[in-house]
Amino acid sequence: MLRNLAANTGRGILFLPLLLSALAVAFAADLPSAWRSWRYSRPIEPPHADALNYITLDRDVFLHSESQLGDVRIIDESGHQLPYDLRAQITQPPEPVRVPATLRENSFVPGQFTQVVIDLGARPRFHNSLRVQTGESDFINWVQIAASDNAHVWRIVNPRAPISRFRKDNLEGTQTIRYSENNARYLRVRIQEAGHSFQVSDIEVFSSPVTKIEGPTEGAFLFASLAPGPAGEASQTQWNVDLGSGNISVAKFKFETSQPEFYRAVRILNSNDQKEWQFAGGGEIHRYVVGGKAEESLAVQCYESGGPRYWRVEVLNANDAPLSAIRLSAAMPLRFVLFRSAPYRSYRLIYGNARAKAPQYDLSRTLQIPPREAMFRPGLGSEEVTSNYADPRPFTERHPNILWIALGVAVVLLGSAALRALRTPVSTEAEK
Repeated sequence: MLRNLAANTGRGILFLPLLLSALAVAFAADLPSAWRSWRYSRPIEPPHADALNYITLDRDVFLHSESQLGDVRIIDESGHQLPYDLRAQITQPPEPVRVPATLRENSFVPGQFTQVVIDLGARPRFHNSLRVQTGESDFINWVQIAASDNAHVWRIVNPRAPISRFRKDNLEGTQTIRYSENNARYLRVRIQEAGHSFQVSDIEVFSSPVTKIEGPTEGAFLFASLAPGPAGEASQTQWNVDLGSGNISVAKFKFETSQPEFYRAVRILNSNDQKEWQFAGGGEIHRYVVGGKAEESLAVQCYESGGPRYWRVEVLNANDAPLSAIRLSAAMPLRFVLFRSAPYRSYRLIYGNARAKAPQYDLSRTLQIPPREAMFRPGLGSEEVTSNYADPRPFTERHPNILWIALGVAVVLLGSAALRALRTPVSTEAEK
């Protein structure tokens, strides 16, 4: 029985490499000779010919791209390159349009508020947001906005909204407020600061059209529901995050908390070595109740810088207690690849070439998407390793140890030559 068991075990051990090889082949693919230097590829599901298609890049593409998506290509079965346009949004949202406005009043009621009245002219266009221009450096203030057609009868269009700035913490905060869209001629802005007159140099009013967003609105989560680290300074709550790779960018950090009302500044830093940290974004998170309805903003955007592996997120508590049951998650940025395919062609997305530079196509300059143009989203197949991969790096980069070996050999040879020179007797004039 032991002999049979040993024989079966031996056959199993011999079979294991064959099984692993078969699995590797199942997730490997040959690429045309011109593209063998790309390590990874994904088949694209049959796209709609002669139409605009788009695919969404996932975590694997970010992780295995060697040049911050500059090595991404689309090729057909013959190895021909297909132009594409890489975008963070499929359709770019229209920029807010500034509405001409004149300050008619800038006054202070001691113990209550600073009041500013803006005149938008006799026939103003519809408007829905404003930005307070101020020289104040560090503040958090509540603001009420009212609208009027005659500057006598006012209706509240936003009863309570925050503005802030934290320059001592290198955070600009926000001074923009949205309100119910209207075309009233006058706006009244009351900044709730009882102690002193709040400095207001100007107020910009905007008309921001609401547009339909095509496709997903945020990238996949990099991690979710992470508790803060050990308590450090009482004035801040901190997370230190290791993404495991510098290839993946972070688009935003999102917070969860059971705290019913709060307003806190957030600072974001990143690092390549956990020793030197650089500023990578910031903002504020808040939750408050207006008219029985909770208004909240629990996400903070950050600079989508590629390269840093380590991130630090700090919620600045000032003199308040830390937020209750607070947790953190992070989302990666969205990247869409838009292209027009030819009929009767199959396509593959390839990436993973450290020597490749970002391509330049006419499509990125000429692509215009009409409001009602039909767009299609073919899926991406599983990632496959290039079976006929040819490393594009020079021989010395692929085999760095050879340089050290050569240096070692050179040192030995030089040392040997020096020893021989020392042992060789020096002839004198007398001997001659």
